[in-house]
Amino acid sequence: MKILLLLSAFVLSYAETFDTFLTHVVDKNPYLNASALMIDNARLEGKKLSRYDNPTIEMEASNFQTSYGYRMAFNQPVRVWGVGDDKEKIARSLSANAKASVTMVRSSFIKELSLLYTDFAQNQKLAELANEELQIAQSIKEVSKQRYANGSLSKALMLQSSVVYADAQANVMEYEKEKVKSYNALREYAGVTEEVIIESDSIFTRISQVNQSPNLVLLESQNDLKLAQTKLETRTIESIGVFGEYEKEPGQNIYRAGISIPIPMFNTKQEEKSIQELQLRQNTLLLKAQKNRIQARENLLLNEIDSLEHVLQKRQENLKNALELFKMYRDAYAIANVNLMEFYEIKNRRIATQKEMISVQSQINRSTIEYNYLQGAYNE
Repeated sequence: MKILLLLSAFVLSYAETFDTFLTHVVDKNPYLNASALMIDNARLEGKKLSRYDNPTIEMEASNFQTSYGYRMAFNQPVRVWGVGDDKEKIARSLSANAKASVTMVRSSFIKELSLLYTDFAQNQKLAELANEELQIAQSIKEVSKQRYANGSLSKALMLQSSVVYADAQANVMEYEKEKVKSYNALREYAGVTEEVIIESDSIFTRISQVNQSPNLVLLESQNDLKLAQTKLETRTIESIGVFGEYEKEPGQNIYRAGISIPIPMFNTKQEEKSIQELQLRQNTLLLKAQKNRIQARENLLLNEIDSLEHVLQKRQENLKNALELFKMYRDAYAIANVNLMEFYEIKNRRIATQKEMISVQSQINRSTIEYNYLQGAYNE
């Protein structure tokens, strides 16, 4: 009864696929929704950078011996040609970098959630297999008692079947504990507070050449932003001052107009220009290195997936034979035609093959998830 209660911990009205679960989580997750606000923030930062400087007004009064005077002046900083375009480029780069950052956060979230689901699905299947092994142990125990009662089995072997059954019960509880642990880890990362039941048979398939890796997208956007910022920083003159002035003194009115131009005599921004060239070379090399690493990792994952799929196919063929052999020994043991220990050996081979298949399929899923991530499958 305790086992049945434990097994019913996840029983709800219906089970949903991982894709459905993922869609709900991505739409409602506060962490992802908060990160999406980075785009609005970057847009506002760009507008703040692109706006014009405010003008200044000066007013003063003068007191002469017999009369008064006053002065009014107006000064407006005016950007030189091209500065506005440079700032607009920075604004666009800020938005692009924010979008790349949000994409990175989203892709990493989906990748990690998929890996946690894979852990849960593996533990779920292992728990189901443990329950199946428990049913087998119970059947063997009952048959062993019958054979002992009719004298076709020794007491030692009959007791052995009880020990194996007790071990199977302990295994069920251990696997159930791991299943609950991985289930809670999945819910915690997803930010889901309510109980949900998720199907454990989702298989991840390879998706090739969808988008760029989110790592590359972010690195390229960071490089573009840095270059745009450096280009503005290397300008020796960003703005000039245009001013107008009216001054009234006793016996005369004075009008003045002119411009104020900074002279790059000592600060020519030569060092900034050299730094820009070095950064451009450095960024190009880093981007190339990152592309090479990703390409190498993708090739490794593809080879790994192909190898694991071949192993899984062989194990499926072995399982077919193991199941047939198990059925033969089960029927033969019921009529006392085979030894109990031989039957246990056949049963253990079958269970070991099934466990290995579960493990291999989980490895395939993990490698496929990482490969799809590098291919940019989770960018949108």
